[in-house]
Amino acid sequence: MNRRIIILVEQFLILMGLQIFFLNYFRSTVIPSFFLVWLLILAWEENTEIALLMAFITGMTYDLISKGFYGTTSIIFLVIVYINCFLKIKNTPERIIGIFIFSIVYFLMGLFKYPDGFLWSPKAIFKYSLLFALLNSIVGFFIEQGMKRLRLRWKTKKEFLSI
Repeated sequence: MNRRIIILVEQFLILMGLQIFFLNYFRSTVIPSFFLVWLLILAWEENTEIALLMAFITGMTYDLISKGFYGTTSIIFLVIVYINCFLKIKNTPERIIGIFIFSIVYFLMGLFKYPDGFLWSPKAIFKYSLLFALLNSIVGFFIEQGMKRLRLRWKTKKEFLSI
């Protein structure tokens, strides 16, 4: 099997475990979306096709574990990842800002129901969308730092093995 596929599956399983843990054990109105942050980072790493495929898979998985309407989160993830694929963001501060903005978009898209409009009051939407975006930005920062450390380890391991 391709090493890249194995790494992708490992990342997916770790993030799914974190998402399930937060959904089950933190009874809060706002829970960070590890899947959204991961998909954004995948798209910024220039893995467009993989990011779009994983957007569909993670959206269906998220709907399954959160008991949502199947396909809704997949559509939202696909739209966000597709738009995000056109952005070429390389450094960490820009990525954190991107995560913040796309988290607000994700939160607003999840609260909009077609015939009725938004389900919450404008004050609650503003407050909780900012909280959700802040939580996702913090998660994004830690994921970025973890990925940087892994890249450095892989680079040194490759250099060590090439001797």
